[in-house]
Amino acid sequence: MAREYSEKAFILEIDDYSLVEEYFKNRNIGGFSYTKDDKKKKRQVAEEMAAKIEVVLRKQPEQAQQEIERDFAYINNLANEKGSQNLITEANDRKVQVPLNTLTELNNYDRSFWFFNKHPNIFEGANAVQQFYDLSGWKRVPVPTKTIDFIAGKKEALASGLKKYYEQEARGKHSFVDCYSKKDRIYIVAGVSDYATSDIRVDEKTGKIDKKGTRRPFFEIYYLYRPSDDEDGGELEIKSKGGWQKQRDLLGVFAKSVFGVELDDSKQTYDLGLLKDKNFTLASDAEDQMEWWWLKSLELLTPDRKSRIKLTVSDDNHAKTTAMWDLLRQLNLDNKMQNMIINNADIQIKFKPSRKYQKGSVSFNINWKDKCTLNSIDEIHLKAKTLLKKSKLDCGFTQKTS
Repeated sequence: MAREYSEKAFILEIDDYSLVEEYFKNRNIGGFSYTKDDKKKKRQVAEEMAAKIEVVLRKQPEQAQQEIERDFAYINNLANEKGSQNLITEANDRKVQVPLNTLTELNNYDRSFWFFNKHPNIFEGANAVQQFYDLSGWKRVPVPTKTIDFIAGKKEALASGLKKYYEQEARGKHSFVDCYSKKDRIYIVAGVSDYATSDIRVDEKTGKIDKKGTRRPFFEIYYLYRPSDDEDGGELEIKSKGGWQKQRDLLGVFAKSVFGVELDDSKQTYDLGLLKDKNFTLASDAEDQMEWWWLKSLELLTPDRKSRIKLTVSDDNHAKTTAMWDLLRQLNLDNKMQNMIINNADIQIKFKPSRKYQKGSVSFNINWKDKCTLNSIDEIHLKAKTLLKKSKLDCGFTQKTS
């Protein structure tokens, strides 16, 4: 879910190695110092620093090495444009003044490292939210509406519920829950201990097996909750490993632990049946600044759900549903559409860019009932979600499962 991490590649991308020196000092680790030398080429400096950092790291106890690797992986995860925007947004939300002129001159890796060293609380919040950028395919269900503070106050109850649920799988001996509140939503990251594993190494000189003991790595479950003006109109979304049943179980754990109610997932939140109308179009106003949209693919099921048809089109004109209905007519399926079930749809929307170099377009998939690959953080994704609601493709739990 996070960006791929390589220790050597990460270290070589850093420009200002005084940030690494500061990091080591914060951990009371000596043996590394950095003095800028403009006479040397950047690559030469980077290689030298990487070698020095490697020596320092390998001298640390195993536990410390694992913690440093985790920190560097987190910093690497925010070392991109979205990460930088997320860090600045988190600082603004917390009303913390940061030197924007200085930060602008740093590359993405140094900027991420700077926040980690100077403002760990800001970094922690931004890093948690960043995971939600990188995730897609959210399953959404209706739950009661409670305040953000109420949800945050149920961390221990949720951790206990997850621990009890995973006991049947010999996992979950340790569980924790972190919450990151925003104005209209709360991000919940739950960590659950996995199966125990043994650290076994072979001594290259003697060939003897060295067993370091057992450890229990953690895996994460991501929840996103948004309250509503309606008493029963709260929205809970989840992204986790496992199939449909596993996600449903984990949503049920949340509903029971936090709200004290049983999960109701009988309602659908997306209505793809609207796409059976060849004249369907996304509703948008001038303020939405939508330039075009088109239907890229459909997955159809026969009424008995035993046969599946996947239709994919190309359309240089991005002309809404035109290309798809042309294909349906060619295959003599146009007159059968009313009896078909639309299981999935792929759509692309292009918005007028709001800033320089912004792409402005997004492609996403919608499941017939309760899944969509749009996230609830990215600016373009949020614009697309607004159009889905205006067009009633996102029907907001007004229908029972068909």
